[in-house]
This record gives sequence, C-alpha cells and structure tokens, in this order.
Amino acid sequence: MEELLQALSQGLLIGSTYGLLALGMGLVYGVSGIVNFSHGDFVSLGMFLCLAVYSLTGMDPYLAMLIGVPVLTALGGLAYHFLIRPVAGHHLLMVIQLTLGLSLLLQNGLLMGFGGQPVRVPSMVESKLVIAGDVIMRLPHIIACISSFALAILLYIMLRATDIGRSIRAVHQNPRAAALMGIDVPRVRLFTFALGIGILAIAAALLIPGTPIHPNQGLRYTVITLLAVVLGGMTNFVGIMLGGIVIGTAEAMGTIYLSHTLGMLLPYIIFVLIMLFRPQGLTWKTR
Repeated sequence: MEELLQALSQGLLIGSTYGLLALGMGLVYGVSGIVNFSHGDFVSLGMFLCLAVYSLTGMDPYLAMLIGVPVLTALGGLAYHFLIRPVAGHHLLMVIQLTLGLSLLLQNGLLMGFGGQPVRVPSMVESKLVIAGDVIMRLPHIIACISSFALAILLYIMLRATDIGRSIRAVHQNPRAAALMGIDVPRVRLFTFALGIGILAIAAALLIPGTPIHPNQGLRYTVITLLAVVLGGMTNFVGIMLGGIVIGTAEAMGTIYLSHTLGMLLPYIIFVLIMLFRPQGLTWKTR
C-alpha cells in the first residue's frame, strides 16, 4: 500500500508538469492545426538556457525562467513567422518535415554549444523532501505540480475573459468567420505559437531541479507531450492535463513495480489500451 501511494503521488506531481508541456502543444494545434515535432527540443533549449544563466550569474533555475520565458517566446514567434507560416497552408507532411528539421537543428546546436555529456543545474530546493505519512515527496515536484495547475487555470481564464483569448477561441472555431469579424488570424496564430513555446520555458525550469539534462532528450518530451495531447482529445484543457497525469502515473508505476524495460514501456501500453477502448480521448470534446 505504501508503494502504491508513493507511485500515485509521484505520478500526480510529475504528470501535472507533463500536462503543462502538453497544454502548449494543444493550444497551438487548436488554433493552427500544427503538430510541432520540435516541441520537446524547445523544452531542452529552455533547460540549457537555465544552465547558461546559472553558469554566468549563479541564478537559480526558478529565477532563470524570468529570462527564459521572453527568450523562448521570441524564438517561438520568429520560428513561426519565418519558417512555419510560409508552409502552414501547404500539405501537412511539409509542416511535419519542417518541424522535424527544426528539431534536429536545435539538437545539434545544443550539442555543439554544450557537448554531449549529461549535466545538472543546481537548485536551492533540489534535495529538499516533504514527508506526508508514509509518502515521501520531493519539494521540486510539489512546486512543479502547484505551478502547473496554477498556470493552466490562468490560461483558461485568459482564453475565457480577455480579448486575445476570445480571438484565439474564435480562430480555433472558425478561422474564416473570425477573419470576416475583423480578427487578424495570422497575428493570432503567431501569438499562440509564441505563447505555446514560451510556456515551455516555465516547464523547463520546473522540471530541471535534480534532473540530468542532455541535448538528445527532446524526443522523449515530444513523445510524452503527444501522448498527453492525444489522450486529452487534442484541444480539451482538462483532458490534456488529465492525460499528462495518466502518463506520469504510468511512468511512476512502471518504475516501482516493473523491470527497467517494461517500466519504460508501461505508459505506451496504457496509451494504446485507452485509445482502443476510448479513441475520442479521456474527456468530452469542447468547441
């Protein structure tokens, strides 16, 4: 029972951050229909940006996100404007190939800049533990969980209660009708893509304490993100967060109860089973 509670708590804490990663992709997909296969490599870029800031200033990763968010947001906007937007209206395969190429570009750029050895970024909270009964939790995981849910709520409020949020929802529902109502659709898509990448800087800072990082880890985060987005029904915020928690919990269960190889496979096995019996995702679809 103790091991089960430990696995469930760890799955919830880590899975919420996976959900935050997936919210960025779900937001972009809902507005532009683009699945960004370089998503995880932008997470890696955010982590190595934290490393660079720490090396130069000694700043904790949680503070480094104050630099990382505007930098990644700007890079996301530039990538969309100069690379993705010109091919966005063409065949879907072209966009996939482009984002895969961007993924390789980011990976190799990080390899050239930081080398191929795993490194850690020290944090003032990385070794702190919180004990609740028989359950032991790492403080960075608790911070990541609370921050992820708080940011998800803020995003939901932004989409529901602000003009730019209503514009995003309008473009998501019907781009042509939104354009006829005076909404600048290309600008909204640019803003949304930049916002989706900027969120990854926060997720990177939340994930990095106590976690070794290396330039080739981007694919793993891309796959985890895709699993959570598909489980959540592609555009449903609640479903996407729930999908992230399911993947995180399966990962924790596999680590505790199964061998190393089977433990790594468990999230994918559960994903396949859910898709077989509920292909529409974990929750209802909203428009």
